[in-house]
Amino acid sequence: MIEKAFRRLLWRQALLMASVLAVICGALQAQPDGPGGRPPDGPPPGEMQQSPEHGPSVERELKKLTHSLALTTAQQAQVKAILIDQHQQIEALFNQSRASTQNGKTSADAASGDDQSPSMEAMEQSRAAVKAIREDASAKIAALLTDDQKTRFAALENARQKAEAKQDELPPPTPDGGGGGAPGGGPPGI
Repeated sequence: MIEKAFRRLLWRQALLMASVLAVICGALQAQPDGPGGRPPDGPPPGEMQQSPEHGPSVERELKKLTHSLALTTAQQAQVKAILIDQHQQIEALFNQSRASTQNGKTSADAASGDDQSPSMEAMEQSRAAVKAIREDASAKIAALLTDDQKTRFAALENARQKAEAKQDELPPPTPDGGGGGAPGGGPPGI
């Protein structure tokens, strides 16, 4: 009887060790092989970590606009300057919002490690400010474009606004981090 229990224990240990080994092998397989822990076909170090005024979002947006609107080299330079300015204004807004949220913490909140979330009113003000910054940048970009480019740019802007409106319609996440669910608190569709 003791021998049988001992064999079960050995099998359990062997199974546990095999599972741990499988997890470790899977983790090693998932790691990139290139130098510095990056995949060999990935960007060189530092390329994605550009300075804040030339962040990847600015480059990505410029590339999208250049492709969609067939921007000239001169237009690209002007649009890039506008996008950088927009990015800096939004970044400053978020930094200011983050700082005011942190300054608004009480000592009890800080002691408990409880982060104070911005109020709904503050979030709405930030959203309105970001919208105004984007509208200003869009107007500046439109002023640089030819009539044909303006038509295509207006279509892009309408699509972006529709996507934002659709996103605004989504229910807010619940405090536990889940989705919105049904209004009554039950699962959706019931």
